[in-house]
Amino acid sequence: MLEKEFDPKNAEMLEQLRRVPAFAPLEERQIEAVMKLSRLRRYEPGEIITHEGEYDGWVFFLIQGELSITHKGVQVGTVRRLGDVFGEMGVVDGSPRSATITALKPSLCIALDASIFERLEGADRCAVRALLYKVFCEIMAVRLREMDAKLAELSRRCNIIP
Repeated sequence: MLEKEFDPKNAEMLEQLRRVPAFAPLEERQIEAVMKLSRLRRYEPGEIITHEGEYDGWVFFLIQGELSITHKGVQVGTVRRLGDVFGEMGVVDGSPRSATITALKPSLCIALDASIFERLEGADRCAVRALLYKVFCEIMAVRLREMDAKLAELSRRCNIIP
């Protein structure tokens, strides 16, 4: 993994961040405040980003690339769209990682340390916290709907529920 600090003068990166749904509603100064407390991380194919069962306080936003999601050694999905988020569940409830995330292609992520909420000040702190938790809730709602659909299909196939 190659890690570097965010350069607030990097216009190209700021433009990419504005396209990330979680950051789009933020004002430029708020994006810069968040990015000063974040890291840009580049991963090569095969590099593990998070390990199932481990604890940490990082949330990740995919900027480019493709990642594999595995749970108990079985691939259960991929992360491939600009702005896709992973690692948020542990931040919300303090639980260990529920999956291992591995780079499939060269990938660039924003790694956001959840302690950011304690380091921002005033209105920025409230605005960023509210926005990120809203994003986390939306993500978990989508995942819950997808899981409900999968469970319903599995139940139908196995004749568990008529």
